[in-house]
Amino acid sequence: MSRLLAPLAVAAALIAAPVHAPAAGNCYFKKQPPVTVKNMGPCHFDPEKLSFAGTPAEQATCLLTPVQEGGKLGAPLEKLPEVFAERVGRSDNLPDRGAIELLLRERGLDVIFAERLTQTASRANGGDSDARSAAYIVLHDTSSPNFRGLPWPLKIDDDPKINSLARYSCNNNIERAHVFINRMGDIFAPHDFAVPWRATKFEMATNFDGKLKGLFLHVELVQPRKRHPKYRGRNDFLAPSPGFPAVQYDALALVYVIASLRAGVWLIPAYHAVLDEGIYDKHDDPQNFDLHAFAGSLEKLLDRLKKPG
Repeated sequence: MSRLLAPLAVAAALIAAPVHAPAAGNCYFKKQPPVTVKNMGPCHFDPEKLSFAGTPAEQATCLLTPVQEGGKLGAPLEKLPEVFAERVGRSDNLPDRGAIELLLRERGLDVIFAERLTQTASRANGGDSDARSAAYIVLHDTSSPNFRGLPWPLKIDDDPKINSLARYSCNNNIERAHVFINRMGDIFAPHDFAVPWRATKFEMATNFDGKLKGLFLHVELVQPRKRHPKYRGRNDFLAPSPGFPAVQYDALALVYVIASLRAGVWLIPAYHAVLDEGIYDKHDDPQNFDLHAFAGSLEKLLDRLKKPG
């Protein structure tokens, strides 16, 4: 996918102290032709309301439609995990800010996240104070590094080259996501959640004239890829299975809670591939994402935040 992200890095989600990744120099991305969407996607986006169709839980159920090999969408979810169904789109039951601050200090992440917990998240229309606040969190995978036809390294979850967050660092601050999480649970946060950003073709479509910038927050999960022999060319369609280890889901749960607290509402999660469905040359990520593993990590974290100390 992309080779990027900024120098103020962070580290380790749940156990390690922060590590500052060195900048990798300026990043450059191939310019993409303007996209004009022919419809509002499988989840029926309403440009006037800046919302997908249905209740927040119904929106999440659609936006989390399983992503299959090559980016094809699988059968719709029959049921959203309860921890999301009873929260998304709601402003109640958000964790106590003090409990999160304590947890962040314990895990060495307070410099990255704690100082801005009282600040709001981005707003749509490029940060327009009158526009709707961020309501969605988009889950991506980096699709890198690509091992092409080589065998997987023996321990992809521990391999330092695979998990180097420095490869996503940009001196020119044009990283494509707010947060990157590697397979060791390390977190790299180049853009604050208050920064309006876009990272999907759908958001950048000419139909919206920039109004979606700031409505979505973005998280990249480090996932190596290989060339899939079923497809032609130098593709990166073969992902590891399982797609992500437990510590990566744990770190994602922490980021999700922090982002939701900043937004003042439990954010609606979405997969990149679902958001861009129907758009030419769409991305296929995240591959092999286990929604129930993510839900389990979130439940565990929320239980931890209820306990003093």
